[in-house]
Amino acid sequence: MARYQVTLTMRPPSWIERLWYRSLGIRPPLACCAPKHREAWVRLLPQAWTRIHERYARTNGFFWLPCVLCSRPYGGHQSGGRIPDPEYGPGSGRSIGICPRCTRRGRHIELGDEDCPTI
Repeated sequence: MARYQVTLTMRPPSWIERLWYRSLGIRPPLACCAPKHREAWVRLLPQAWTRIHERYARTNGFFWLPCVLCSRPYGGHQSGGRIPDPEYGPGSGRSIGICPRCTRRGRHIELGDEDCPTI
């Protein structure tokens, strides 16, 4: 059996990342992983510029899939809000990402302590 180890360096979000979360209407996280420098700027482009977002996602290895709520395609670099995974339900600790447009419309759920499973 192979074992893998992943190390993530967490840091406070930069001002451009805080601006991204504020534009979505979400509280910025206390810590996050360092994104590529371009990623922070590309996320701020208007959602309607889908060709640029799609090209960026495919070029940099992010997913390009339809949103589960509105079926509008978005990239992994644009993920903002989350909803509980419909297959497992609330309280399972599993969630799926939704597009920035649905997040801005308030269709996301900010997970609280009671939504996370206890070990």
